[in-house]
Amino acid sequence: MKLDYLPAGILWPFLSLIALGVVGCGDEGQGDSGGAGSTSTAGGQGGEGGAGAATTGPGTGPGTGAGAGSSTATGATSTSSGDPGTTSATTSASASSGGGPSVSCDYPAAYENGSITFYTLDMGSTEVNCSYQITGRNPDIVAHVPFGGGQYFAAMNTADYNDAAMCGACVEVSRDDGRTVQAMVVDQCPIATNPKCVRGHIDLSKNAFLKIGEEREGYLGTTNGGAAGKISWKYIPCPTTGAVTFRLKDPTNRYWNEIIVEGHAHPIEKLEVEINGTWQTATRQSYNYFVVGDGNMGQPPYHVRATDINGSTVEAMLDLKAGDQPASGELAACN
Repeated sequence: MKLDYLPAGILWPFLSLIALGVVGCGDEGQGDSGGAGSTSTAGGQGGEGGAGAATTGPGTGPGTGAGAGSSTATGATSTSSGDPGTTSATTSASASSGGGPSVSCDYPAAYENGSITFYTLDMGSTEVNCSYQITGRNPDIVAHVPFGGGQYFAAMNTADYNDAAMCGACVEVSRDDGRTVQAMVVDQCPIATNPKCVRGHIDLSKNAFLKIGEEREGYLGTTNGGAAGKISWKYIPCPTTGAVTFRLKDPTNRYWNEIIVEGHAHPIEKLEVEINGTWQTATRQSYNYFVVGDGNMGQPPYHVRATDINGSTVEAMLDLKAGDQPASGELAACN
């Protein structure tokens, strides 16, 4: 679901219900049509798989005073009672990339009883819920995804998506026959419109799914609702090779902005902006951008600091311009 609004200082907020895709539940290889309020359908062949979180592109209107209009996306709140078995509270993994001394990986628990389906962007997605840029279709490619040339990505169930907290996280999915695939979280699988999107479920991109399953199987994970195969998955460090990058939502507006963090090895927990000599913590939106207060960060360049889930930090000075702006380096590796 996408909510469009104008930041405070221009007009009272207004809401507009946009598209939110669903994972198909149809028989004989057909996906379901979009749920209430959806403008898309999850059609095409896909076994019991289907579309993930289909979203519409953000709009940035002309702005004066406090800033331009911008879009937001809200994640549905999970009401699922499914709670697959998990391992310990943290996942230990090692990464060859990262700057500075290695630290302990403080990842959420792994799932021994997970499930997976698949989706394609043509099933209704004009944008992914984490707001990463779509750089290709057929095959589907999302920017900053380090697996399969950008083709191996995932929509995380609402509970584990956790209001965008797991955007950019990397996962390794395993099937009980020994096959595995790695993917990066770029989207949300919404429990509000899709009963399959329970805790422990991942909607993989179709090309990622085909690494461990057949298209005709569609829905894997017998211990979490699937029709075949036992599925487990865990968080892993992303194999990044470059610096963390930051991107402004509106690269022309001096009075309002939001910031997204990309290219990180571990999930981002916090973003801060130094304003008048004081670090101020930004609020993360469910579409993965961070905003400080009413969005006015003062005069550029903006001094920003990102902290990952392990407590490592990187900083950068951001100019008022479009495109990725690199930090001083990558986040520390963990093990």
